[in-house]
Amino acid sequence: MNIKSQVVGACLAVLGAAGALGAHAEEAYPSRPIKLVVPFGPGGVTDLTGRTFAKFMGEKLGATIVVENRPGAGATIGANHVAKAAPDGYTILLGTNVTHAISPLILPSVPYDPIRDFEPVGIFGTNGNVLVVNPAFPARNFKEFIAQIKARKGHVNYASGSVGSSAHMAAELLKQEVPGLQYTHVPYSGPSSAMAALIGNQVDFMFTNIGAAVSQIKAGTVVPIAVTTDKRVAELPDVPTVAESGVPGFEVVGWLAAFVPKGTPPDIVKRLNAALVASQSEPALRKTLDAASLVPVQADPQQTGAFVHAEYEKWSRVVREAHIKPVE
Repeated sequence: MNIKSQVVGACLAVLGAAGALGAHAEEAYPSRPIKLVVPFGPGGVTDLTGRTFAKFMGEKLGATIVVENRPGAGATIGANHVAKAAPDGYTILLGTNVTHAISPLILPSVPYDPIRDFEPVGIFGTNGNVLVVNPAFPARNFKEFIAQIKARKGHVNYASGSVGSSAHMAAELLKQEVPGLQYTHVPYSGPSSAMAALIGNQVDFMFTNIGAAVSQIKAGTVVPIAVTTDKRVAELPDVPTVAESGVPGFEVVGWLAAFVPKGTPPDIVKRLNAALVASQSEPALRKTLDAASLVPVQADPQQTGAFVHAEYEKWSRVVREAHIKPVE
């Protein structure tokens, strides 16, 4: 063998070793901390859920998952940060119906596409709303509620925590599903302010998060009419669903799901999904979810993507038919 052949052989050996090392490095995921971006401020159900899942998913993956809050602009700042991040599995978004089905529809412009710019990983869970009225409103069931709305011919107000919230969307969807309903939306600076307005008899009704409403219902300051989930909930077992009360198929839930940037390798997406699903079986995590009235949902990436797409289409129709204008 001449010198030239020896050099070529040595180079090929080095390249082969480098390739093997590269392949090994790719298989080592995760080899550094992972960032979970929560597009809302600290505190609240979304942040608590993110931090709880970060702990247990990190344990399943053998890695540290650090939560980073990036609130603002209808949760689009945090979502856009993840959409533009490297597709390597080290940046995850805790997305919601706000980031992927509401803000893209009601804001003047959003710097990402909720469907094309992300790879869905899995669903953390869902939480429903409950329709409640002020005790002075003469309705104690859904049939009476509808009758009162129709009889008052538009002289009814309802509260929500903000334009585009699930409470707002639920009321608009109900108006579209039940012919003859007329009422006026009064948005407040958050669900607590909206609830205070209802208790103070400044508005007639509202849809609100089940977990947030239970204490007020038990205290008798508001009266539950129906829940927006597809089945009755453990917290309010005697309160029927809207669907069973006469509006078949009616369902409105808030949801939290994990997304990574488009182009993230499928094997990494699969590993993240497995860690998410495995975490849902942890008793300590389930305790946290129960306290937040969040129902865990086990879904693979494909099922998650189909769910998110269906939600986007559903609320696109509601926004269009309700003529909800972009929020400046």
